[in-house]
Amino acid sequence: MSFFIALEGLDGVGKSTLARRYAQQYGHQLMTTPGAELLPLRTDIINGLGNSQSAKALFYAAVVQAEGEKAREFIQQGQAVIMDRYRASTIAYAHERGVTLDLTSILTQAYAPHLSILLTLNEDERQQRLHKRGTTAEDIETLNPDFRSSVLTRLQSMCDIELDLTQASEAEAVLLLKQCIAANIVYQDIKSI
Repeated sequence: MSFFIALEGLDGVGKSTLARRYAQQYGHQLMTTPGAELLPLRTDIINGLGNSQSAKALFYAAVVQAEGEKAREFIQQGQAVIMDRYRASTIAYAHERGVTLDLTSILTQAYAPHLSILLTLNEDERQQRLHKRGTTAEDIETLNPDFRSSVLTRLQSMCDIELDLTQASEAEAVLLLKQCIAANIVYQDIKSI
C-alpha cells in the first residue's frame, strides 16, 4: 500500500529521528525538506538570501513543491513515503517570522499528503532534547513562548492529527506512529492515485 505521510512539528520533537527509524523499519521512502540534493547547500542558500524572510520562505516553498513532485512519483511507483517536514511547517514558521506572502496559495499545487501528523512533546522534554543535540539559531526562536505558541497553533490548524510523543522511547514512538497511521489513513483516497 503506497501512501504519503508528512511529519510536522516544532524543532526538537523528534521528527527526523522518527521519520528515519520508521522508514528503515517499514521499508518506506524517507524524504526531507530540503531534499538530499539541497540539504548540504541549505545554510549557504539561506545565508545568501540575507535578512529577507520572504526570500527564505520562497526558497522553502520551492523545496516543498519539488519534494512533493518527487513524493508523487514514488507513490505512483507503489512506494510509501514518509516526509520530515512539509507544507504546514513551511507556512507556520514563515508566518510567525513576519512573511506576508500567501504561501498557502503558492503551495496549492504541492502534492498533498494522505496524512499530516503533528508531533508534539512536553515542552521541558523538548527543550532538553534541543540542548542535548546542540541548540541551533532556528531552535532558539522556538524557545520564545509567544513564537512557539503561534507556530504550534498554526500547525494544529493545518495538520490532520496530533501525536504526543512525551516520554516515548524511539521504539515506542515508531509503534505510536504506526498505530496513528493505521487508525487515520483514508484508504479510499489512496486507491484513486
